[in-house]
Parts: sequence; C-alpha cells; structure tokens
Amino acid sequence: GRLIKGDGALKDGLLQGVLLDSWECKTQTWTTDLDKIFDNQWSYALRSRLPALFGYVVDNPENTARFLRDWRVTLNDLLVENFFGEIKKLADENGLTVSFETASGDVFPGDILEYYKHADVPMCEFWQPRSDSFVGSIEFKPVRPAVSAARGYGKKRVAAEAFTSFNLTWDEHPRFLKDIADDHFAKGVTHLVFHTYTHNPRTDFLPPGTSFGTKIGTPFLRLQTWWQHMPLFTDYLARCNYMLETGNPVSDVLMYLGDEQNHKPPQLLPFPEGYSYDYCNPDILLNRLSVKNGKLVTPEGIQYRVLWLYDCRRMLPETLEKIASFVEAGVILAGDAPSGIATLSGGDETKLRFDKAVGKLWGDGSKNMLTLGKGKVYNTSDIATVLTAENIPPDILAHSPDLRWLHRQTGESG
Repeated sequence: GRLIKGDGALKDGLLQGVLLDSWECKTQTWTTDLDKIFDNQWSYALRSRLPALFGYVVDNPENTARFLRDWRVTLNDLLVENFFGEIKKLADENGLTVSFETASGDVFPGDILEYYKHADVPMCEFWQPRSDSFVGSIEFKPVRPAVSAARGYGKKRVAAEAFTSFNLTWDEHPRFLKDIADDHFAKGVTHLVFHTYTHNPRTDFLPPGTSFGTKIGTPFLRLQTWWQHMPLFTDYLARCNYMLETGNPVSDVLMYLGDEQNHKPPQLLPFPEGYSYDYCNPDILLNRLSVKNGKLVTPEGIQYRVLWLYDCRRMLPETLEKIASFVEAGVILAGDAPSGIATLSGGDETKLRFDKAVGKLWGDGSKNMLTLGKGKVYNTSDIATVLTAENIPPDILAHSPDLRWLHRQTGESG
C-alpha cells in the first residue's frame, strides 16, 4: 500500500517496525471453508459435531471435550500461520521488526504462547494502578505468557505496554510508577513502551496538554509538573532494561500447559517460595527442547531441572513419547498420568500408542516414583514435594509473598 510506494515511510528506513496492539476485535471462530480445513486436518467431519460448538454434548462428555480440543487447535493453527505468520512474512520482506501484544488465549481460544514465535519482540501490557478487579489485575492481562514465550522461542526482549489506565487523574508521579515498573521487571519484562507519550506541539492548547482520549493512559508529556525530572526516571528504566536483557533467565521448573488449549492457568498460582517457573507449550516441547546433563535446554541455553505436568488431564501420544525420551536422558518429570487422549482423531492406533506411553512413564500407577533410564517420574503434581525430594535448593530464601526477585545468569556466574 502507501507505505511501500514511492516516497512512502519504508523508504530509507524511515519506518523500522510494526506493532500489533492487544487483540480488541472480539472472538473469531469461523472462516471460509473452515469445515473443509478441519476435516482434512483431523480426518473426521466437523459438521457431524457442530452442536458441540453451541454447548451441546455429542456422543458423550469425553468425546465432546476431545472434539472441542481439535477445533481449538484448528483455529489456533490458522491464526498463528495465516495471520501472525503472514504479518511476520510481510514485515521481513520490507525490513521491519514486528511486535505482538496479547492475543491467543486471552480473547479467543488458542495456544497462549505459539503465536509469539512470529514476533521479533513479544509484548504484553500492564496497568496502573494495580488492583484485584478486572481492569488492572494480573489476570486481566497476564504477563507470564509473553515472558515464557520469549524464553521458549529465543527472543531476548520482552516488551510491555506500560502504565495503561482508565483513570487519568494527572496525579501520577515517578515514585508511584517506579513501584509498578519494578514489579513487572521482576516478572520478566525487559522493555517498556509508555502508554501514552503523545505529541503536544502547542503549550497554549488544553493545558497541561492532550493525552490519548480523555481518560486513557498515563500522560508522559512535556507540560507534566515532573517533566524536568523525567530523565532520572527514564535513565533508571533504561539501565534496568539493559541489565534484564543480559545473560539468560534461571528457572528450575518448566510447566507444561498441556495439549488441550482450553485454558490459561491462573497467574497467582500457588508455587513454592524461592523458586520460579516458565510455561511450555506443545510446539516448544516437541521442537525446541533437548537434554543436556539431565536438564531440559533451549537452543539459547536456558535450562530447567524439572518438567511439571500442570493439569494435563488429556494428552497426545506423541507428547508422551517425547517426554519419555527426555526422562530416559535424565530429566525429572512431575505430574499425574493423563486420564485420556486429547484428540478425537487417530482411532485404535492412537489409543495403543497412548496406553503404551502412559505405561512406560507411570507403570500401573501404584508407585510414587519410578526410574526410567537416567531420569525419574514422580507420580504427583505437588511440585514442592518433588523439589524437596530432588534436593533442589531455592534460588533465594524467601519468607514473604511480597518479595520481588528475578534470577539471571551470565557466562559461568551462578
């Protein structure tokens, strides 16, 4: 379009990147020929189970759940490749970097991590003031998915739309904002994008200046009463950003979110104090992880001591087979055996592979811990029990849920 024609903004590097804001166009659950796409992907007919999309049980609750998983995966695959992947392709062709904000798993069903693989800079958002209500709460716009996706897909930077607000009162100040920034730095954010930093060419029009709309955002603009002190604040943020993009993050536990794609886990999930964890999706588990010295390792060198199956009620045989290969190479697995197959596709062959993989990992289910190759399988989802049993010490001796911390490692440092 206009950007690439003649003297458009792409000429001579005038435009260097594209940012896709948070997904604010409701939930897309249908597209042209979706039934044909689904049928080809899963080898059974979508239309035969269409009532399940409206809340009805087809056959039985178990088969309905498995069908809904297949349907969600189809939607996810189309969005990941045909939307986010296509944006990335067009950006690469024009020498642009791409940032994506929260989308899949937030508004529409899908993998909360996978679409970020097409972003040069995964991005989340946070609000001020913090609150436990819908707007401003960590559950409203969770940060951990973007942070985990960046780590799992090898992205050094995790950006955040920062200090968004519905309550523009002009009484915000750097000390108040610093506290919120520090909180999100400790969650893994490494780069802030101010919401908002508006252009105010005139000082005599609507003083102290125009912001974004009438109530939205924190006004970073030149007629703020603390504008002259702004460099002290931004210098601090920049230094934090630099430090947080140095080396690799350290987390002991990799939480596998499962094969069903039917939920995002609670961000305030109870977890042992002094330890940290990242999320892992099927794509990362199957295609980006290997084992080194008994630890799961990403191509960029991020390591994990324990693979934790969190609420994985139904799983795929190929996932279980991959996990078994990790355990045989020395990885520690924590989690209950799945009770069923995640997909409605595959028939008897899938059932045989599933049963074999479950038996290999958990046996008959009577033992609390099994040895498989060089690794171990703990038949429990109680991650604290496993960390203690394996003598894995906490990163810090913390006795306060309000303590903020983050562990990163450079070179041979600890």
